[in-house]
Amino acid sequence: MIGKKTPSTRRVIEEDKKKGELEEEKKKSKEEEVAPAQLLSQEEVDALLRSLKGGEIPLTVPGEGERKEVTEKYPRYDFRKVGRFISKMRLPSLEVVHRRFATEARSILSAALQKIIDVGMVDVTVGEFGSFIDNVPLPASFVVISLKPLRGFALIVIEGPLVLSMIDILLGGVGRPLKAEGREFTRIEQRLLRRVISTLLKVYQSSWEPIIQLEPEIVRLESHPQFAMIIPETDLIVSTRYEIDLGMVTGRMYIGIPYSILEPIKGQLQSRYQPSGLEIDEKWLERLIKRLSECPVSLRVELGRARITLRELLALKAGDVIRLNAEPDQPSALVYVQDVPKYVGLPGILNESKAIMVTKVIRSEEEAREEVLRRIVF
Repeated sequence: MIGKKTPSTRRVIEEDKKKGELEEEKKKSKEEEVAPAQLLSQEEVDALLRSLKGGEIPLTVPGEGERKEVTEKYPRYDFRKVGRFISKMRLPSLEVVHRRFATEARSILSAALQKIIDVGMVDVTVGEFGSFIDNVPLPASFVVISLKPLRGFALIVIEGPLVLSMIDILLGGVGRPLKAEGREFTRIEQRLLRRVISTLLKVYQSSWEPIIQLEPEIVRLESHPQFAMIIPETDLIVSTRYEIDLGMVTGRMYIGIPYSILEPIKGQLQSRYQPSGLEIDEKWLERLIKRLSECPVSLRVELGRARITLRELLALKAGDVIRLNAEPDQPSALVYVQDVPKYVGLPGILNESKAIMVTKVIRSEEEAREEVLRRIVF
């Protein structure tokens, strides 16, 4: 019959009602959990804002002392530099390379300028490229160089008064101080400066030889720092500062190498500096030669040799003559230095004293062996 509900239909309807009631109870319990008693209603929030604007509730601001205490307890930290910061203590060989360059640049610049020049390394620092450029006093000459086989560019910066003083010496002057502010370097001055930098780069190449075979080359010369931006301002650069004394003018030179360039050879730079076997310290060699020249040595001369029997030896007495296997007018005397044969000479008399006139210098062990064998009596 139409419109009449069967028992099964009633059962389904009752189950749907129970499910709906259960779902409503669950929603209410969730709302009670999400909205705790501490949460403010909209009316309470509006009343609180009106009180703050009207000044009824005072706002407490921490004083300078509290701020300083918090700053000291929790210092600021730049998370952009995480994993990128290095120090010169982690690259010991790099500082040794630049100190060696300063020593050799002193002699090469003195020879090129025909004047005694003093070059000294001040320090090695690591920082952002933007800070490095900002700390360079202007005017200055910015020389962009390549360091093949390393990828990228490095930077050499020389202060303007120092550049003009070098050029004055190259042109026959005495290196007097010249005003560098408000002017740019001419083409002739840039060409002369390029010649000086090329000479320094040869020394710089030899300073790196114990670590890597570099081929530094000049890419370009600039007078403004904005044209010498070899890397982004936030990237790290390892800068070495030198002080150059020309007598009348003293200035500074900077060599900046991006840390990204040094990454491939970081292992060699972190290890101890290993000088090459062909490297010779001239000052140490001079001191060694001076000390050796003051050492006393023993000297004896062998005029000749003779072969006699034991009976003849025991029968020798004062006044007897032993005949040697040497002629009086032949250079038969052999001079020993520290028991090593070094000279051949002719015996004689000088100012009523017995003497030897050196006629030959023995320079090899083979020559010494031949001279000794020649005098053996069989």
